[in-house]
Amino acid sequence: MIRPHLKFLFVRPIIGVLRALEISFVSMGLVVGMYIPATGQLSVKSSIYPESLTVGDKFLYVNTVRTAPGMNIEPRPLGGQLGEATVISGISRIPESPEGTVSYACSLAVYKSGEFGIPSFVFTVTDPTGNAREITGDSARVSIRSVLPPDTSGLDIADIRGPYKVRGPIWPYIAIPLGLLLLTYSSYRIYRRFKGVPEIPEVPPRVPWEVAFELLDSLKGKRHYEFGRVKQYYFELSLIERGYIEGRFGFPAVERTTYELESDQRLREVGDRLYSRLFEFFQRADMAKFAKEIPSRKDADSDIQFAYDFVRQTIPPAEEPEKEKQKAELIEV
Repeated sequence: MIRPHLKFLFVRPIIGVLRALEISFVSMGLVVGMYIPATGQLSVKSSIYPESLTVGDKFLYVNTVRTAPGMNIEPRPLGGQLGEATVISGISRIPESPEGTVSYACSLAVYKSGEFGIPSFVFTVTDPTGNAREITGDSARVSIRSVLPPDTSGLDIADIRGPYKVRGPIWPYIAIPLGLLLLTYSSYRIYRRFKGVPEIPEVPPRVPWEVAFELLDSLKGKRHYEFGRVKQYYFELSLIERGYIEGRFGFPAVERTTYELESDQRLREVGDRLYSRLFEFFQRADMAKFAKEIPSRKDADSDIQFAYDFVRQTIPPAEEPEKEKQKAELIEV
């Protein structure tokens, strides 16, 4: 029989230690139980849409992951192939998924007939404690039908012919057609000469300032401002001026914005006065075209007059005027 004082000295501490261990195990069980059931719920289900496919048909491959709160799910990027399927597009997340799941999809295609298993995506799962692991699901079965009918006995299907090998050197195959082409062209020129058909001279391209003056005269005759077509008036006037700049200075101006033109230093060669007045006109034209601001009649007349002046003052000087050339010839005689 254990005496009371011995019981107090030995039995009580042992009981306290056992109870502490019991509490620790219960706490650990609760903590582990919070995550073990959650990770146990993770699963991947693969689906194919549509199910009826022929060789080369593109289909949607969907992987749905049943997850738990606090879990982060990320798919591993695909390569060029997923089993027997060729990857057409990358993996993207489907915005609307059933509660407790997350779905990802990509486009695939299979280029041969038969029954195939398409492996699921590989997902990286990170739990709330930061631990990461990879999960996969079962393969999805896909049946790919041939585009040929089941009975091909009546079809005359020939094998693909191999490349044709040219016999001998290749230069005669190039020289003969070129010789025939040259002979045909020479015969045509001789025929035209003996028949007396006059050669039509090529018309030289028109210089940009001539085109600009002609278009400005035409715009003046349309009287857009008098009929309330202010936006159309400034649209055409700005286009004429930009077209002239493009032809005269040799850089694209029609498709550029006013800001882009102002950033191009090549227009600085026209001089500060013309440069400032040009962009004052472009800004007023932009306000009329896009902000529906109606300039006054005085500004409209001043702008078209400036367009004439700008073209006139930026015409390149002739290398040697015809009259000066004739005068020099008379002096020499």
